[in-house]
Amino acid sequence: MNYNIITYCIYLPIISFIMVKIGWLFYKNGEVFLLNLFSNNIDFVKSINNLLLIGYYLTNIGYAIITIAYWENINSTVEMINSLSYTIGKIILLLAIMHYNNIFWLKYLNKSKLINQ
Repeated sequence: MNYNIITYCIYLPIISFIMVKIGWLFYKNGEVFLLNLFSNNIDFVKSINNLLLIGYYLTNIGYAIITIAYWENINSTVEMINSLSYTIGKIILLLAIMHYNNIFWLKYLNKSKLINQ
């Protein structure tokens, strides 16, 4: 039995769901912050928000594919669960770091905008 193939078949739907769900939440809820930052310029904010969503998806899809390329050989169910947990946990932590990084920069840009006014 090839545990790597089974692991990939479990990993891909889980990581796809996480990426799409989190990406959509960032897209939907982040628009308010961008509107505040860019003085309610709706057309500009929609364009920026779409570009951020595309960048988010490309980054995560690339990372998920690279993760599969460097996956070690899995020989048991326990190794499969450990590998899935570690890999999915790593991606979730990366998403959290990216999210807080974006919040930091939005806050910084908003603060510098208020100082310059």
